This record gives sequence, structure tokens and C-alpha cells, in this order.
Amino acid sequence: MSDADVVVIGSGHNGLSAAMYLAKAGWKVVVLEQSQVPGGAAKSGEVTKPGFIHDLYATNLGLFLGSPVYRDFGPMLTQSGLALEVSSEPYASVFPHGTALSMYTDAEKSLASIANFSPEDAEAWQHLVDYFQRVSPYLFPLLQMPVPSFEFGRGIFRMTRALGWTGTQELLSLLLQSPREFVESWFSSKEMQALLIPWGFHLDYGPDVSGGATFPFLESVADHLNGMAIARGGIGLLVHSMINIIKGYGGQVEVNAPVTQILTDNAGHATGVKLSDGRTIAARRAVLANVNIRTLFESLVDPTVVNHGFLKRIQKFRFGPGTMMVHLALSGEVPWLNPSVTRSMYVHIGPYVNDVARTYQQAVAGYLPDSPLLVVGQQSQWDHSRAPDGMHTVWIQVRAVPGHPIGDAAGSIVTTDWSTMGPLYAQRVLDKLEEYAPGVTSRILAMTVMTPQDLQNDNPNLVGGDSISGSHHLDQFYFLRPVPGWSRYRTPVPGLWVVGASTWPGGGLNAVSGYLAAQALLKSRGRH
Repeated sequence: MSDADVVVIGSGHNGLSAAMYLAKAGWKVVVLEQSQVPGGAAKSGEVTKPGFIHDLYATNLGLFLGSPVYRDFGPMLTQSGLALEVSSEPYASVFPHGTALSMYTDAEKSLASIANFSPEDAEAWQHLVDYFQRVSPYLFPLLQMPVPSFEFGRGIFRMTRALGWTGTQELLSLLLQSPREFVESWFSSKEMQALLIPWGFHLDYGPDVSGGATFPFLESVADHLNGMAIARGGIGLLVHSMINIIKGYGGQVEVNAPVTQILTDNAGHATGVKLSDGRTIAARRAVLANVNIRTLFESLVDPTVVNHGFLKRIQKFRFGPGTMMVHLALSGEVPWLNPSVTRSMYVHIGPYVNDVARTYQQAVAGYLPDSPLLVVGQQSQWDHSRAPDGMHTVWIQVRAVPGHPIGDAAGSIVTTDWSTMGPLYAQRVLDKLEEYAPGVTSRILAMTVMTPQDLQNDNPNLVGGDSISGSHHLDQFYFLRPVPGWSRYRTPVPGLWVVGASTWPGGGLNAVSGYLAAQALLKSRGRH
């Protein structure tokens, strides 16, 4: 049996973030990744044709760049190979008849784009930006604190002193709104409302789900102010930079190393792991699992060492609807009807709020949506290393689809097996893209479709293709994530910790759970 101070299961960015801090502190760290390629949902590769580099799943680095991890390791990540490309045209939405609403880091250009549809909405947008700049210095830090905690309480106190009691209540009211309530309370034109709605759906907030206003509010304004950042050469270079740092501190990272069991002693304390090849690795201080909470306790932990009540709560942890990815290698850029979106990093195709609401309801009911929301990523417009000269990659996130379909809302696809359904549904995606970019299909050199089942096969954390590793609805978010009483990364098994998107603060490349768990481990010195 080999040994370590801490064994990290999984090489998602949160597991790697924790490993960097622990290795820097002098702990002997071993990271074990079941896949051949590290990174979890942060992977890139030539999945269509040689020379075309695609981010397979996650791509937007905005949250990571605002994280404590980037604050503490940014220069080292750069030295280890991470470079950024930042789009000054972060996102847009396209509508029928060739109309579009594009956002820019240039405030005047953004206001002019909005004013094309509603001068009143342009004025309202400026008010929203002003409001964001007033509240975000107090709100963003809360999203990087353990909950519940005295630190979080002090953050609320600072916010209340700055905004006043009424101002704090007004902010809370906004955050608890549904995405539809949020956009309708600020804007009158259906185009401006539709521009912000998809941001909630990047998580699992359909337009009418309470609590879903937070991400549309924060992401839409933050991207306008800061631009949208991606990793030059693919997001995999972020992962490799993190691994280089871990190795530089003496840590080990091993791929093709599936863990099959968390080892425990007679007292029920986690003592190490067993791998699929029969090896065991002892963990003197802790086992830290970058594993979905249900997968962890249903597949890796002996149920006899866990309280039955906790297991019942874990079994109720819900997953959101699935995601399908379509990657294209194109002979040229996307021929949008409206050329103003040609260089937008993200182009959302809903088109309108009610269309997105229908898509969400169909997906959660188990039906393939008749017209899914498309998030069209144009990374090669800003990172020219991702495709040969004059050619482009296109990254399409299809939101949302059921992980286990029972039928087709359009009635034309009769199979419910993703292995045969995937190509058929991908054609529906291409047909919708063609409506807004006529001729795009004639430019396709190669295409790779990744169904929800493919996502789960590649990364077991993405159960049913749920790209955010568990619903973010209010009953399992904030201090209730993953389950009541266990929001601070410890588990009922002493010595076993958990991080990742199924823990607070949830999905996205935010690196927060890895950071917070590492700080807690260092403070406790790994004592049970």
C-alpha cells in the first residue's frame, strides 16, 4: 500500500484547486482521475478534425478569473502555460427576420444596440449596470464564503451597513425572483427580456423558476463590463497548468486510475482508497472527493458506515435536465443573417422568453424539445489558434434535453435511445441554426455530437448529462447544497470531504468549493 496525506478523487478544477493549496502547504498529495484526460468538465481536444481545438463542455473562464484561486495562483498559472483571450463582444441574441441584440464591453455600443429595440430599455440597462456596481462588491464575496458561517454573517452585516436594511431587502427580493420576473421588472421589449433569460438556463433555471434571477443579473452585467474570457489553445491548458503547479510542489496526478472504494477503519473513518486495478492508497489526513454527492455515497462508500437518514437525503438529491453538445469544424465563419453577431463569443437562439419556457417544460417532462435553446460559442473568432487560417470551430450547447427521454415533443423522432436519437436530434439543432445563419450547414467539414449519455460516460459527475451536477433550485442551493446540514464539504464519514458542482456554490468554473475545502482542511490539519 502506498500512502499520501490526502488522496483527491477526480481532477475537475475544484479537486485540482484544493490539491494546489494542500501541496503548497507541504502535504503529500495524490490526485486520481478515472479518465484518460484530466479536467472533468474542463477538457479540450481535436474532436472533429485535426487542427480544430474544441472545449468539450465548459469554456467561459469569467468566474474562475474572479476566484480566490486565480488571485493566489494567477502568476504561476501563467508561467505554467495559461494564456487568456478576452472577447469585447461577449454575447448576443438573434431573432426572426434577421434582427439581433448584441452586447459589448463598450457601453455606448451596448446602449445603441438596446435602443434599436427600446430607448427606454437602454436607459433601464444603464440603471441596472449602476445597481450592479453598487451591490456587487458586497454580493460577490458572499458567493465565495462557506455557508452558513460567521464569515458569511459578517458579510451580510457589511452589506446591510452599506446598502441599508431596505436596500438589502430589495436585493434579496431581486435574487429570489424568477428570471421572467426579473427581466419583466426591468425591461419592456421582448428582445431585451430574451437577451438575459438564457443566462438562467445555463444553470437549470427555466424562465419561471424562483431564485433564477441571480445568474442572469450577475453574468449579463459582469460580461458586459469585463468581456468573456477563454483559455488560449483550449481550456485543457488551464487544467494542465494546475497540474504543473501540483507537481511542482511534489504532488502526483495519475490518469486512468478509477477509484472503486473509499476505505474505512473499524471506527468508520476514511483511511484511503482502492483502485480498479486492486491497488490501495492510504490517506493519513483525508480523502477529498471531487465526485457528485450521490455517486460518491451510492457507489464508493460502504453504506454500513453512514447514517441511514443521511443516505435517504442523498437519494433525494435531484439532477437537472441534460445537455447535448454539438461541435462543428467549419470552412469559414458562421454566415449569420445579422452580421453584428459574427464575433460575439456566445450567441443565444431562443428566440423569446416563452420559447425558452416551453423548451424547459418539455425537457423536464421527459420530451425532446421541439425547438431547444442553442448557445452558440464562437471561440475561434477570438482565439485563432483553435482552427486553421480562415476556418472556425463552433461550440453548440443544446439546453435543455432530458437525460432519459420518453418521447419527442415534435412527434418526429420515435426512438428514445440516445445512441440512435443523437444524430436525429443534432439535425434539428442544425436546422434551427440554419434559420438564423443560412448556408452554415454547407460549411460543415466535420461534426461531433455528444449526447447526455456521452457526457455521463466521459464524466460520471454529469449524471443524465446534467452539466451542472445537480439542480440549483432553492431547495438544494445555498446552505442546503448538497443536503441540509452538510454544506461545508465535510461528510458524515470522518476524514472524507467532498467538493465540486454538487456542493456550494454549485456549477460553473468558480473554483470556490476546492478553495474553501482546502482552507478548512488546512485549519483542521486533517484531523477527524
